Amino acid sequence: MNSLSNEIIALLNKRQEVAFEVVFHLYYPRLVWFAQNYISVEDAKGLVQEAFITLWEKNPGVSNESQLQSYLYTTVKNNCLMFLRHKNVAKNFVQKAEIKIHEQLNAAALEQLDTSEIAFREMETIIEKTIAGLSPRCREVFVLSRMEGKKNKKIAEELNISVKAVEAQMTKALGILKMALKDFLPVLAWWLGISP
Repeated sequence: MNSLSNEIIALLNKRQEVAFEVVFHLYYPRLVWFAQNYISVEDAKGLVQEAFITLWEKNPGVSNESQLQSYLYTTVKNNCLMFLRHKNVAKNFVQKAEIKIHEQLNAAALEQLDTSEIAFREMETIIEKTIAGLSPRCREVFVLSRMEGKKNKKIAEELNISVKAVEAQMTKALGILKMALKDFLPVLAWWLGISP
């Protein structure tokens, strides 16, 4: 799961723009996918950008990627909560009750979501164990796709199997991971390729 070097983390703590850009490009899409589970895409984009502004301005001094993940996801989570609460207060009373209930349920789900560093470490342990438990071919396909970012066609050529076989192995791997990581799905939606 970890994809940032210690050097990037150190440069980020020194407020180096190049490190900030690396972190932004890596985590922006993941955080938007996370936030849009609870609010609209456009609102999610704005709140995620605000989270990065907070990261830059407050410079919390993280020591590893798990701490950085925890900081970013917690900031976005809190931004979404404030947004939903404000929207709920400002909402016109004549709007449909079901919309209000849906937003209250989203707020309740966010409040219960654990975005602590410990949760990210637990999540990484589960991912490692689950991937290790996949069948050799299934694991090989999954690693090439999700860890190395290769397209299905390229994987098929590399492993000398059909694209359909690659798709079948990915479906199997994602199904197993979704079951193992059901408590972390909002955070992992981007990585697992789950539409919100």
